Amino acid sequence: MKVQTLVSKYGLRAVVALALLLISQPLIYLFIRASEKSASEIADLLLRSKTVEVLALTLVLLLIVVLINIFLGTAIAAGLHYVKIPYPRLLLVSTVLPLAIPSYVFTYTWKALIPSLQGLWAAVFILSLSTLPYMILAVTISFQRIDAGVIEVARSLGLSKISVFFRVILPQVRRSISAGALLSGLYVLSDFGAVSLLNVETLTVSIQNLFKSSYDRSAASVIGLLLFFVAAIFVSFESVLKGREFESRGAEGFQTRIRRVANPTLSIVTLSVIALYGVLAVFTPFYVLLSRYFQNPGAVAISDLTSAALSTISVAGLGAFFAFLISLPLAFLVSQGASAFSAISGKVILAAHSLPGVVVGLALVSFGSRLGPLYQSIFLLAFAYAVLFLAKSVASTSDSLALVSPQLREVAATLGKSKSRIALEVVFPIALPNLALGVLLVFLTAMKELPATLMLRPTGMETLATEIWSFAAISRFNDAAPYALLLVILAAIPTFILTIPRTAKSEFEQKVRYL
Repeated sequence: MKVQTLVSKYGLRAVVALALLLISQPLIYLFIRASEKSASEIADLLLRSKTVEVLALTLVLLLIVVLINIFLGTAIAAGLHYVKIPYPRLLLVSTVLPLAIPSYVFTYTWKALIPSLQGLWAAVFILSLSTLPYMILAVTISFQRIDAGVIEVARSLGLSKISVFFRVILPQVRRSISAGALLSGLYVLSDFGAVSLLNVETLTVSIQNLFKSSYDRSAASVIGLLLFFVAAIFVSFESVLKGREFESRGAEGFQTRIRRVANPTLSIVTLSVIALYGVLAVFTPFYVLLSRYFQNPGAVAISDLTSAALSTISVAGLGAFFAFLISLPLAFLVSQGASAFSAISGKVILAAHSLPGVVVGLALVSFGSRLGPLYQSIFLLAFAYAVLFLAKSVASTSDSLALVSPQLREVAATLGKSKSRIALEVVFPIALPNLALGVLLVFLTAMKELPATLMLRPTGMETLATEIWSFAAISRFNDAAPYALLLVILAAIPTFILTIPRTAKSEFEQKVRYL
């Protein structure tokens, strides 16, 4: 039995090590390609005024958008959860719906309305609209998990509502605020479509320009490593800021018994802010897309639209499947508890997650050229999606496995079931609904990915994202409208499913606990 345990333990670690090596290939390539330049050439490239200017602009954009997310996103989440407003659950869905709209579609719609829109503040506006849902959703879910008893105790000690919020509630959602800031910040660092259309040269745009104009892949790799180190420092800084985790006994899901603040002024302000965000991030994009669609003087090429939609769904679905397969052993390792190996694995996963699409695309273009028929295939593009969004898949998969009660595994073990049978007959049936949601999240994100798709898509294949980019880049907004509208509609379906409130434990597990 001990031998079987050791084999199982080290077998899992071997599979995890192989998966980590696989997803580390883009980063390894960057180091190898950048090392082709001498130290003096690298120093000249990094210290030239253009690089310093681009780096400073990227950091300023990152800082402003993250700060807006922290303050505005947390305020909206608090209003949705603690202020007495009509239909809070419906309003939550409306504030998260912009997740279905890629940043380059936001840019396309607003530039169609305001052709002169460009520059740093335009990028701040667009990227804030795109990333606020990450903060709102993360913090709202955290509010729902706070033990109401702690709040009642604080109130009984004479603390005012404001003091309770800042001294009791906010410290308990600190980790979620930090997670929302991390997601929004990495989105800003990886964005290519919006900043490119708005003529803001960030590091992602600089890498793409170096790759396309001079085909100097060594120089592009050096800037790619610079972007990676910026993302890695941001991830490390976030892990320090989030602090320790509070234990919460609150039920997951949208709580119905909440002592909401019945202040008319506060309710009006909350509704006004949510309504303004809805107008800017939902109504305006849909209005522009629909109006441009119906104003299109030429007939829509249904065959091209259908082909792009099928390509988008198929390659995004394959990427989500690859991410799920790779994430399974990693998630099993994480669910077994803390260890030095799992800690190292987590850092490698975060490192891969901090690689923007343009960097992964750059690495896999050269790496894939040595793979024969796999080069410029949907399999290589799907693998790029898996690398980019693996962290999302690992997080959702490990959380799903953690929902399975340890008592159930112990009972199954006492009945003589092996670990493999426990996994197949107990763990997976209970975790399956949440596992499916994790796959859906990666699928949603992969559908919107632009730079990696531009670099790695097979010759002749167009996705909805690349069609939007092709037309919007030359200001043919009417021609881009059908593709953008269809992409938003397709992305809205999984977004709506992901926002449906659900309890943490399945009905099956609840029944088993009473047996």
